[in-house]
Amino acid sequence: MSIGWKDVWSSAVQAAESAVRTKAPKATKFVKGIAGAREQRLKLLLVAFADGALDEQTVEEELREERSILEMEFLAVQVMVKKAAQDAANALIGTIEKALLKGIDLVV
Repeated sequence: MSIGWKDVWSSAVQAAESAVRTKAPKATKFVKGIAGAREQRLKLLLVAFADGALDEQTVEEELREERSILEMEFLAVQVMVKKAAQDAANALIGTIEKALLKGIDLVV
């Protein structure tokens, strides 16, 4: 049984917000916007993987790159400490990776 992309994305953003909330509560309001700017790229990567255009190793490399980009963008918020930025990026991408293993319905 697959999970819908909208549900996966919502869970991923909530996980990132939760990761930030304890370490940098003032930064929580920025997480959704920063993550939203990366959503289309993440979804396109998963669509390309599902279509066979990308292999598993390439997708893993691309997700590592996205994790780094998210962390850098989160760090740009001056009220977010490095650990909170790392935790938020890990939570968001980690949620997507877990859902990928279960199957994601990418049609919206």
